[in-house]
Amino acid sequence: MNGILRDPNGYSLSINTSVYSIEAIKKAAYKFADRTSVVINPSYESTVTIVFNFVGRNAGGNSDQVVSDFCNELLDQDLRERIKRETEPLRNLLLAHAFSRTPLAEKDES
Repeated sequence: MNGILRDPNGYSLSINTSVYSIEAIKKAAYKFADRTSVVINPSYESTVTIVFNFVGRNAGGNSDQVVSDFCNELLDQDLRERIKRETEPLRNLLLAHAFSRTPLAEKDES
């Protein structure tokens, strides 16, 4: 993350998309839909700006904490994406093995 900017309307956060995937950013944003609206804007070639708007939302009066929690959630989502990619071959192997022992369609015994 490049930096958090605070202005009278809320916060903005610059995120380098070569570090965090757009998918991880979107998943983190979705998890905060109940506390803030999150707008994802492309900024530069490999940067997006996240704009937090707390108007009409229940941020619990602590918007600083919400932004901090968002950063932690982004780290969590990024880690989940990496684990998903790293374990995909093993998951596919386990699923293939499990389904190879299960008849997916009933045999016609005519």
